[in-house]
Amino acid sequence: MDRYTQLGPASIPGMWSLVLGIAYLVCGGCSEGSGAPSTLRLVNLLYRHGDRSPYATYPSNPNNYRKNVWPNGLGWLTTIGMEQEYSLGRFLRRRYSGFLSDEYLHTEIIVESSDVNRCLMSAYSTLAGLYPPSGDQVWNSNIPWQPIPVHTRPRSEDNMLGMGKHCQRYNDLQTSIYKSTRAMQEARENKDLYTFLTRVTGYVPFRLQNAPVVADNLLCEKLHNVSWAPWVNETMFQTLRELEALSLDLKYSDSGVARLKGGVLLKKWIEETQQRVRSSYYTTKMNMFSAHDSTVLAVLGALRALNHLPPPYSSAVLMELHETRASVFHVELYYRNVSSTDPNDDTPPHQLTIPGCTFKCPLTKFVSLTKDRVPTDWDAECAASNTGTIIGRREDQDADSPDALDPHSDDIDSI
Repeated sequence: MDRYTQLGPASIPGMWSLVLGIAYLVCGGCSEGSGAPSTLRLVNLLYRHGDRSPYATYPSNPNNYRKNVWPNGLGWLTTIGMEQEYSLGRFLRRRYSGFLSDEYLHTEIIVESSDVNRCLMSAYSTLAGLYPPSGDQVWNSNIPWQPIPVHTRPRSEDNMLGMGKHCQRYNDLQTSIYKSTRAMQEARENKDLYTFLTRVTGYVPFRLQNAPVVADNLLCEKLHNVSWAPWVNETMFQTLRELEALSLDLKYSDSGVARLKGGVLLKKWIEETQQRVRSSYYTTKMNMFSAHDSTVLAVLGALRALNHLPPPYSSAVLMELHETRASVFHVELYYRNVSSTDPNDDTPPHQLTIPGCTFKCPLTKFVSLTKDRVPTDWDAECAASNTGTIIGRREDQDADSPDALDPHSDDIDSI
């Protein structure tokens, strides 16, 4: 693991232990730039945006909104982030050589993005690596790039990538999660730490759900050689990263959150896959989705494949459809948790195996095993309270509602 994924040893007494599944440590049968196998029929791809400035800030951060630190303000893709996404694009070009045409064909790939600037910019950067113009697609010999459409929708209407569409059921679940026995026990066991963080961060009181904002600020500052606040050292940084991991794991391990957040995109993937199986007129070879780490976590949660670590920049989840013989289809899942600026980086993705199936999971079995994580009527499910009663949506509450408990919440800002 690199600096984007390594959290370091636990430094809090009684702290939750991070455990990586063996499937994340072993990768077999991965194509390392060798091109796609002849059995491949479709790729559904989700990835996180690249390196950025902090998406939000904690109250007492001395670097709050300093233009000399973050010239474009908060949440903005950096040139490092562009390089990371370009590197991902080059990796995809090598991995799917022989499957995707060398030249861009609009009939082969559909690209969607969260309606957030860093995700849109990441999509263009990835496509620059995947489809450098050649032949008659070169429109300017001095610019090795070509425009490729990227589709998006307003965040207030997006329940799939930006996940900003209001969902009362999700807000209720989130409140319950951070009042759970596990969360309360962690706070009690580390009372002195929480008291200290209340004093230095400006969150009164500091809660577990505040940890991702503070940890993200410290990570961004570290990666860009920005001085930390005086109370921060490497041990405290690792401590906050562990709290961040616990906070995110609590939320996205919840089956209800997985269904309402990750299940929407998983449903889209399944529908596209089934359409490819049924129709000889389906020409799409790759469905590409540029989004956030919250989106990656939600999908991994829906697949029951979380590795209990925050996804690094440019990390990607891949769902491949293979046909081993006529009309015999299986699904292969991969997770590439790499943040590299090297366009020649061929670090292979880790294989993912969902509970109840093998790595090469028969399509029909995959659909059956994930059925409980796919919403049938998202709007109706979102209107249901914890007691199962139906409540009306507050029309005056927008996607950026301050009523959301977690400042890392998708309802406030995807990260």
